[in-house]
Amino acid sequence: MKELPDKRVDASIAWYRRFLVWVEHRWRDRSPGTHKLFRTFQTGVGGLVTDFQDFVTVWTRVSGGGAPYSHLGYREISLLRLVPKELARATPALCISALPGTVLFLPVLFYFPRLFLTEHFWTPEQRLEFSSAQLRRRQSEYRHLIDDLAFLQPQLDSAALRTLLHNIRTGKPNSPDLLAGSVEAFEHDCLQFDYLSYKHAIHLSRASGISAFRLYREYRLWRLAKLLYEEDRAVERANFVFADPTKPSDPAAERLLRQQFCLARGYQSWNRPDSEADKFVRQWCRLSAGLRDTNNERRLAFMLHLPSLMASVEFEDSQKSVDKNNERQK
Repeated sequence: MKELPDKRVDASIAWYRRFLVWVEHRWRDRSPGTHKLFRTFQTGVGGLVTDFQDFVTVWTRVSGGGAPYSHLGYREISLLRLVPKELARATPALCISALPGTVLFLPVLFYFPRLFLTEHFWTPEQRLEFSSAQLRRRQSEYRHLIDDLAFLQPQLDSAALRTLLHNIRTGKPNSPDLLAGSVEAFEHDCLQFDYLSYKHAIHLSRASGISAFRLYREYRLWRLAKLLYEEDRAVERANFVFADPTKPSDPAAERLLRQQFCLARGYQSWNRPDSEADKFVRQWCRLSAGLRDTNNERRLAFMLHLPSLMASVEFEDSQKSVDKNNERQK
């Protein structure tokens, strides 16, 4: 007799599941548009929650002096950079997903996908459109950054940076050697995040795609530069392969990770061949490797200025010259 209640509960749950399946099938047949929207929303919430769970796992490992970044892969480090911002934007969607009648709010969320939703919910076309718009806004700040560096040039006293900025302003191409040689200039106190001028800090924040709000701005800049640098080293350790070792091989997922890597560094790779994106990744990592020494922390500002400087560099047949420069710095 004691097993009877358990059997009734199991039977009730089984009936309820069959009822939900029946309702979904009826919904799909009678209103395929709203059903597809709801399924897209479910998939997006599932992906966002999965990333959040992975983020908590990684954060637990690195916080409190845990596992160093050298023990993490690119995707794990990128979660530390992306998930907090994505959660802040998708908070309304997550709250609505827990309410009854979720489908009633979906038209509003999907009408403003860039405002309320993350790329977990976007179509490939939306991802291309929104990433291109974001990159254009960031690139509009590059000329201001160049002006800020030119203003500080007398204090920096770097011949390489002086030539680099002169070539940018006169429209001349620069070489990777010249760009790599300007890394040492970013050790100066005036380019430390705590000592940047008000306008310089705002331009740098906007060019990096983060909030320019005054509170904790220096910390946000430092944190972004640090995570970008650690991501570069993780990509190098993986021999420039973006596969997630914890999941089966997925070329589409690898391509998305490579695109996210390039976008964070000011390069749009969505409409370019994979070979060009891979070439950019290797060139960027070779240049950022110039920070790999005892002055790493004092040179981190170079990571956030690099996209604006790199836009003027011609990289054809430059691999050997950059390798030589890295060997010289070692």
